[in-house]
Amino acid sequence: MQKYAIVTGVASGIGAYIAEEFLKKGIKVFGIDIEKTKNTDINFYKCDISNEKMVIETFAKIEKETDHIDYLINVAGIFCYQKRDYIKNLEKEEWDRVINTNLTGTFLITRAAIPLLEKSNNGNIINLSSEQVEYPQVRSVPYVITKAAVEMFSKVLSLELLENNIRVNTIALASVKTNFLKKYKKDPKVFEEMMEKTDKEMPFGIILPEDVYNLVIYLIDEKNKITGQTILIDSGILAKNKIKRW
Repeated sequence: MQKYAIVTGVASGIGAYIAEEFLKKGIKVFGIDIEKTKNTDINFYKCDISNEKMVIETFAKIEKETDHIDYLINVAGIFCYQKRDYIKNLEKEEWDRVINTNLTGTFLITRAAIPLLEKSNNGNIINLSSEQVEYPQVRSVPYVITKAAVEMFSKVLSLELLENNIRVNTIALASVKTNFLKKYKKDPKVFEEMMEKTDKEMPFGIILPEDVYNLVIYLIDEKNKITGQTILIDSGILAKNKIKRW
């Protein structure tokens, strides 16, 4: 039976990698992003996930292509909008944009996808979080709050969808080798140096998109019985930091 997936944040990084690997497995991908994907095999829809009208219009188009969805992978998100700042200096515009994209966007996409997921024999939703929920950093409060909220959103959602045979889980991540943070660094050399430094600091090396994909495949397997959980991929960095504090 043909499987269908919706992947947000499909134009780059983790979202692009997951979509490409899904296609290799014969899964038809409906990709959503504010930027256009270069992969012509993806059924692409340009959409700002924080915009309710655009989300509704996007799903009206998807529903013309399929009567069900098997997998929803919510990857789309931003670290900051214009600049990181301390809470005392944080602009409301910065706060609103991060909250609206990471949290409200996840809600809007998920709400729209549920009717399609309910028609699957084994629906799965996977949301992305961050190791910062456990080990927060300064000048990142909107981002950290959205990821903590996404984890709780997933837990409540897993309860609400239990009788519909839809499983909901969250994957929390430490630093992943993508261009996610590149736009926040004006000098490409500085970004590359940051990636190299992170790779050396993480006990098992920097996390790769394929590491995330491997966990996604494990979680959506029909034999899997996991739901309502947050699973952390951190390459041992939290344990390393705890040892330092001790």
